[in-house]
Amino acid sequence: MSWTGSGRKTAVLCAAVVLLGTFALPAQAAPRPSALTSAHGQLPATGRVPASPEIPSPEEIAAAKSSESATAAEVTRIDGLLADASAAQETSLAVSLQANNAYGEALVELATRREAATVAAAKAAAAEAEQAKTRKQVGQLASALYRNGGLNPALSSFVSGTGQALEDAATLEAVTAGRARAFQSAETAAAAAQSLTESAADANRAADEAAATAEARKADADRATAAQRQAVADAKAQRSALVDQLASLKNTTAALESARVDALDRQRQQERLAALTAAAGAAPQPGTGSQPDTASQPAPAAPGGGNAAAQQPAAPAPADAPAAPAPEPEPASAPAPEPVPAPEPDPVPAPVPDPVPAPIPAPIPVPVPAPISGGSNQTAISVALGKTGSPFYYQYGGTGAYGFDCSGLVQNAFAAAGKYLPRTASQQFAQAPVHVPLSQARPGDLLVWGSAPGFYHVAIYLGGGRVVQALNPDAGITVTDVAAMSGMQLYGYVARY
Repeated sequence: MSWTGSGRKTAVLCAAVVLLGTFALPAQAAPRPSALTSAHGQLPATGRVPASPEIPSPEEIAAAKSSESATAAEVTRIDGLLADASAAQETSLAVSLQANNAYGEALVELATRREAATVAAAKAAAAEAEQAKTRKQVGQLASALYRNGGLNPALSSFVSGTGQALEDAATLEAVTAGRARAFQSAETAAAAAQSLTESAADANRAADEAAATAEARKADADRATAAQRQAVADAKAQRSALVDQLASLKNTTAALESARVDALDRQRQQERLAALTAAAGAAPQPGTGSQPDTASQPAPAAPGGGNAAAQQPAAPAPADAPAAPAPEPEPASAPAPEPVPAPEPDPVPAPVPDPVPAPIPAPIPVPVPAPISGGSNQTAISVALGKTGSPFYYQYGGTGAYGFDCSGLVQNAFAAAGKYLPRTASQQFAQAPVHVPLSQARPGDLLVWGSAPGFYHVAIYLGGGRVVQALNPDAGITVTDVAAMSGMQLYGYVARY
């Protein structure tokens, strides 16, 4: 591929323009990092990933060498192009993570629907068996009535006039009640069987729909991942060309310019993280009422900012918890009813036994490590770090034993510490007992990306401005600087278990 010629553009992120509409971002030239995200650090919700900027031609580089001011202006321009490309690459990664999360959540929903369909089918089968039983009883009763001219043999003494009228009346009442119960049980069993069979059919349809949704989400995730891979490859080629031009303009080496560009990237990332951290610490978490922890911790971006000790602090008592009111005295018991002169017939038995337990719990991913006695968040960190590199890998919807998605890794690691978290990133954040600003993050806290309540990625904070996470199929389970992902909707609050 040639990088020469005025007006030519590189292929950086070109494959990303075919991303699904729900996850893609605006299709104009990539703005600077500050413009790529909104004032709240949120990614655009629709559109396409920004296209690659132009690369200066050899003629433009030669013209820029004509004067010191022209050289400085061209250097500034190229630095801006590199910053735009870096921001666009972050956007491409964020889009792919959103698609991966959507597919993972679809797999969770599919598992739930299939479990519901299985339980509904079992209930329907039990109801059909009960219906067959009651149908057989009614058939036997009808057969007996037919053989005896429509009269049960137990009534023969009553109609023959042998006396003992009270005993015969009791017999008549018992037989009549038994026949009524048999017919009522048959009717109820038939209605229950029909209702549960329809419910089972509905559950199967829901499972089929969930399967179709999961297939569509998988295709979206595959496309997003392929586009992100192409973006990385193209950005690498573009960066190489621009760094060479910088070296030519400044009469230095490509190695020196590459190191300078890397330093500028890190500086932008750190500044962005510092701004996000400061903004989050200024107010309580929106929508939760969570207040900052009084024991302030260093910001995660600061080197060595994490506390080396990762013991889980005791959860604070809920704020403003009202005292339990004294129980009100129960009303005086109603007087016992007067005895009924004639005994009532036996109550009608429940027509359809329901042997299958309900309701359906959400499926618990297996396997999970056996809880370790006295486990803390440091245990969770150790387990997660132990899964970096081969033979462990990123897997859509994975919960182990070797393949994990982001929330599956978190769930598995905390289970080893005896803490059983829910399945998805959004649930894991929402159900945490404590939320604190990012500036107070401690090792073992959960960092999330996205906007509340629909987070698309979660990672375990290690301290020192780093996280361990199951990132994507290419990076796998890895340790990453928080600052490098601060432009991808990093949320300003963390969850603590």
